[in-house]
Amino acid sequence: MGNEREVQRNFGARAAGYRRSRTHGNKADLERMLKLLAPEKNAMALDVATGGGHTACALAPHVKSVTAVDITREMLREAAVNAGKSGLNNISFQACDVHNLPFADGQFDLVACRLAAHHFYNIRKALQEMCRVLKKGGKLYMLDCSVCDGEEAEREINKMEKIRDSSHHCSYSPRQWLALLGELPLDLRKYRLLQQQYDLPEWFDRMGAGPAQQREIFRILQNLSPACRAQYPIGENFITTYRFEFVAVKS
Repeated sequence: MGNEREVQRNFGARAAGYRRSRTHGNKADLERMLKLLAPEKNAMALDVATGGGHTACALAPHVKSVTAVDITREMLREAAVNAGKSGLNNISFQACDVHNLPFADGQFDLVACRLAAHHFYNIRKALQEMCRVLKKGGKLYMLDCSVCDGEEAEREINKMEKIRDSSHHCSYSPRQWLALLGELPLDLRKYRLLQQQYDLPEWFDRMGAGPAQQREIFRILQNLSPACRAQYPIGENFITTYRFEFVAVKS
């Protein structure tokens, strides 16, 4: 539960920045999500860990209603600002924990969660809850930070991420995601690993990573094995990371 407090502390202080984040509001990413989900006009959608509200705002014009939830109240306030600026009135906001969602079984046609699962302290419980509130035949979409398959990347890259962000719990590799999803009543329709390059100053500044943290992060990257280091090229102004994206249907 300590991770829950870290999330609230870290993201409460940076809520406004996340609403303005080019990463979380990336138009191409949101359009890809909509294409994968193919939402219907009468659908009820749940946006888990809404952050700055980008996912909820992208879904809202295409569905009957969106319930946007987050554990951090400051984030919910920023998400409401985002919705207001977009003129959207079919989004409701609620503070709650993904590990214990206050909704009935099978309440939603769509459940989406973007760039948040690496903060969940019990990913199995979180996924079980998202599946529980999803209707049979409903769709689950997720996009999250990931790491390449292999023990070294799974260990060292997560160590690096934890240095940058104390609320980070775990970025799962594709093989770990497939194992987790295989435990659930889900028919996995599409998935892929996406390579991403971040602007380094922005990547560090978003979580307030100071010089000492930056040096330690570079040390970890430079000490990777040649094979692993080839998967994580870095430059003077960029860092390479990965994301895992999937859409699944509840069986």
